[in-house]
Amino acid sequence: MLDPNKLPHLQPQKPESKEDQPQEFLLSQIISAFSSKKGLTYLCCAFVLIYISLCVQGEHLLRQGVYRVFKELGQEGFGVSYNAPSSYLAYKSGLNLDDLVVTAPEKMGGWVLKTGRISISSTPFTPRTVIIKVNGTHSLTTKTIGDIRLIVGQGDFKLRLPSRKEQLTVSGDLKNIQSASPKSMAGFSVSDLSLTAALSQDSADKASVPFTFQADQIHLPAYMAQHLPPVLQTVRLNGTFSDITNDETKTFLANWMNNSGTAEIKQGEIDWHPFSASFNGTFGLNGSYELIGAGIAKMQGFFTLLDKLQSGDYLLPRRVSVAKVVLGEQLKTEKNETTPSLTSSFGFQNGKIYIGQILLYDNHEKQTEF
Repeated sequence: MLDPNKLPHLQPQKPESKEDQPQEFLLSQIISAFSSKKGLTYLCCAFVLIYISLCVQGEHLLRQGVYRVFKELGQEGFGVSYNAPSSYLAYKSGLNLDDLVVTAPEKMGGWVLKTGRISISSTPFTPRTVIIKVNGTHSLTTKTIGDIRLIVGQGDFKLRLPSRKEQLTVSGDLKNIQSASPKSMAGFSVSDLSLTAALSQDSADKASVPFTFQADQIHLPAYMAQHLPPVLQTVRLNGTFSDITNDETKTFLANWMNNSGTAEIKQGEIDWHPFSASFNGTFGLNGSYELIGAGIAKMQGFFTLLDKLQSGDYLLPRRVSVAKVVLGEQLKTEKNETTPSLTSSFGFQNGKIYIGQILLYDNHEKQTEF
């Protein structure tokens, strides 16, 4: 028989309290909280607030950058005025430059640039990429032509701001540029104009800026097209701005000029049918901001262009005659070419243009004789 005294003493088990029950994982609780409609609403609101705060901060940085650029222009003697209302508040970091007026000092020609609306923007996800749009009508007033109204069909510039691993890069593309006034500029247009440049640190205290520039299908104003080839098909430049010092107490232009900075054109091309040229050279600015430089060019159709320039009263007949006599002896037809070409040095200095040793154009002489 079973002895009940040998059975274990059993007692009823007490139910577990809530404190003794296993706790849910923290991550599961968070997921559960935000998976509800109310949680999703809170999450979306938080994201929107963060995004707007980033946009506002980005716009503040853009304003600081614009101010620094115009401040540097002011230190060079330029007059600058503009309005900068906010734009793209909850979508991008951005601002508009309205009523921008830039007046050059007299030593640089005293021209005045007035622009339409210029839009500057970036996004919080790519804050170092700045997009500048310059579509619309702009005005450039010079002492020789007057008020030139230009319409830009499409104009975009892209700035990639520097970081520890990358240098500053700039690229721009302008399309369908046309003149609206004055009558003397009627017919002028540019199909496409592009520019790329990048800052390159050569040493601890010097930098350079390699660049490429190209303009296609440049239609001359009607009054110039009467005597000259009406369409300049292509102008292409590949070169480097060198000898830029890292002196933060001076402006970019002052650093470059004080250090005898130059623009070296490694490969230049001009196609202005029937004239064409390939060239290289080194150029700069003198103390009066006039172009100076020298180089070597190989030209075809050069004498035909001289005749057209003479017929339009751009060159003196006696200068053209001397150039034809002296330079005509250097014409030759190279292998695999059907058109004779002229290879010669050229130079710009004090408003004068030299081809070889021949003075072809003197700005002061032309003004007194015509």
